[in-house]
Amino acid sequence: MRRRFPLIGLALLLVSTTVANAQNANWLEEVFPQRFHDFGTVAKGSKVSHTFKVINTTDQDIHIASVAPKCGCTDVKVRAYLIPPGTQTVIEALIDTTKFQGKKDSGLTLKLDKPVFAEVDLNLTCFIRTDVVVNPGQVDFGTVSRQSKPTLAINLTYTGGNPNWGITKIQVISPHIKATAQEVARSGGQVQYVISTTLNPTAEIGFFKDEITLLTNDPTGPAIPISVAAMVQSSVTAAPAILTIGRVKAGESVSKTVLVRSGQPFKVTGLKPTRDELSGKVAEGQKTMHSVTLTFKAPAEPGPFNAVMEVQTDLKDEPPLKVAAFATVIQ
Repeated sequence: MRRRFPLIGLALLLVSTTVANAQNANWLEEVFPQRFHDFGTVAKGSKVSHTFKVINTTDQDIHIASVAPKCGCTDVKVRAYLIPPGTQTVIEALIDTTKFQGKKDSGLTLKLDKPVFAEVDLNLTCFIRTDVVVNPGQVDFGTVSRQSKPTLAINLTYTGGNPNWGITKIQVISPHIKATAQEVARSGGQVQYVISTTLNPTAEIGFFKDEITLLTNDPTGPAIPISVAAMVQSSVTAAPAILTIGRVKAGESVSKTVLVRSGQPFKVTGLKPTRDELSGKVAEGQKTMHSVTLTFKAPAEPGPFNAVMEVQTDLKDEPPLKVAAFATVIQ
């Protein structure tokens, strides 16, 4: 009988491990609602990008320990490595198609060390056509002022041999960009276009992403996507822009300082929180930098907390500056 006990113990361990793995899989499905994206058919030279969401639906911090692209053609940007409970971040994955053709698979592997150790694959695929080439591969405005209304142009060349090939329509995701296509040359089966894109002042502050879709009269490849990216800056900035308060006991108050700056003197005309637990105080006056004190009074109920403090100024045509605050209320 004694010889059976280790076997029974092993069986219980296997059952326990299986249950834990199942629970872990369910947890990852909620945190990473999408793990695969197909760009479809793209032009050679394109730099196509996709945003994966990471949503912390747990009651603990999620920490991304490392990121490993699966190909040298893939560039990855993680907006935040530490994701408090009840918040989310994005992972931007880009494929550079310059050196490839035909079907291309890539992606990245994330390693988490909080709340548990886990590996997550985020996969990408596309089909690269060689008869359409774009240069540069994406519309990347870089860091721009919201009011600057920048315009960038890219060149598109078709060499497929169809003398009637052409762009029939342009689609965009949001109203924050305007794109036009102008034919500049046509000879036999070759066509050249210039695609001009303008970023409108309506774009929100922060990382901006959009996509232009060129619709053509080619039934074998009617749509050509082109990625658009920008980092839109306000004339008013906050340091830190994201305030991590940390763990606070229920009923206690914690105060933090945020520095609000601009290139010209201004007044802070109002502080408007999205939740009553967050309040603010700032001295009157007109200057280029203001010290704003934000106070968080933890509610009685434990769990994740997040709110936004809108900092209103007297600068003309400047929207309120938004400072996000995160905390975890504990007993």
